[in-house]
Amino acid sequence: MAQIDAPLLHAVRITFFNQLVFSIQQLPQSIGHPPTIMERNIANIFTYMDRVVMTFSSRRPYDDLSFQISCRGVDWQVSSVAQLCNQLSGSFITSSIEILNIHESSGMSPSTLEDIMDEAQWLELFHPFTAVRSLNISISQAMQSHVVSALRGLSGELALQVLPALEELCVPGYQESGSERHDMWPFIIARRSSDHPVVVI
Repeated sequence: MAQIDAPLLHAVRITFFNQLVFSIQQLPQSIGHPPTIMERNIANIFTYMDRVVMTFSSRRPYDDLSFQISCRGVDWQVSSVAQLCNQLSGSFITSSIEILNIHESSGMSPSTLEDIMDEAQWLELFHPFTAVRSLNISISQAMQSHVVSALRGLSGELALQVLPALEELCVPGYQESGSERHDMWPFIIARRSSDHPVVVI
């Protein structure tokens, strides 16, 4: 793929239609290192009934790198985003992200949210984000339980291999739910013991 000479490039939007496997490994090289692209430090994941959208953006409006993947089911959506992020792993696109937000559409059906999925897919999704300091999870209790369960399995040195720079984890309802607080405890203790504490709010 030839490199695009676009120093003033502000927005790139790419759509995939019902693809189980796709390749974007050459994308970072093809768009070069335009300053407006490199300034992005916020990543957002939006889940909908029939698609998942991931954006890499700055705090300026209409300034983003966006991927939309047409697919149904939380398991397929998380797997697709994990595949996307791992292909961008190590590039300037993921290495500069400091804030990762996960949002869920209010139109998601209960059956979709309760899909059986491999919780390790969430860890695959998080793995490329080595500079993320704040993880904000604005999703339902059903989907939230998968994320909490995945993090719960990280103890000892494993707790630093995923989101090593993480300082703040925002999980709505966490303080009110005793079970969620208990499930997250092994991860919190492991991070605290390694002098990389995470505050859960």
